[in-house]
Amino acid sequence: MSQDLEVYHERTRRRGVNSLVYWPVRAVVKPAILAYFRLRRLGREHVPESGVILAANHRSFLDPFAIGCAVKRPIFFVAKQELFRNRLIGWFLNCMGAFPVRRGESDEESVKTALALLERGGAVVIFPEGTRIRSGSLAKPKRGVGRLALQSGAPVVPIALTGSEHARVCERGTAA
Repeated sequence: MSQDLEVYHERTRRRGVNSLVYWPVRAVVKPAILAYFRLRRLGREHVPESGVILAANHRSFLDPFAIGCAVKRPIFFVAKQELFRNRLIGWFLNCMGAFPVRRGESDEESVKTALALLERGGAVVIFPEGTRIRSGSLAKPKRGVGRLALQSGAPVVPIALTGSEHARVCERGTAA
């Protein structure tokens, strides 16, 4: 599987997002999420146009979509390798800016990809807790955000998502 994952890293480092997929999908998804979930986006002026690490809490599978709607430019996501098992889904996620990480270990390939994106001025989203924490307080963060910040010199902008844990309920306006 690690050889398969290298393809996604190489594609992300070389091409970034796939514009033919990214922009049309974003054009459809963004208005839907903004309207249906009544998403409020506060503090976007604090996200620099240069390389930046966006560190967000993670309550729902919809969180990456909400973050993508809040930031004006293409963003890249550190995503668990299990999401890339299906080649079609892996290809699609990679087109949308996701690249795989092997959780629970030091994944040098993911670090190399994130550093390359940050050096080019990209915005990299990472969930410091390493997994979804559906309720309660935040979990203890993993070391990835700190390592990327120290190695790249890129600023870390925290992102707080609230209400997304209720998205499964599918009631209008329950996710913010």
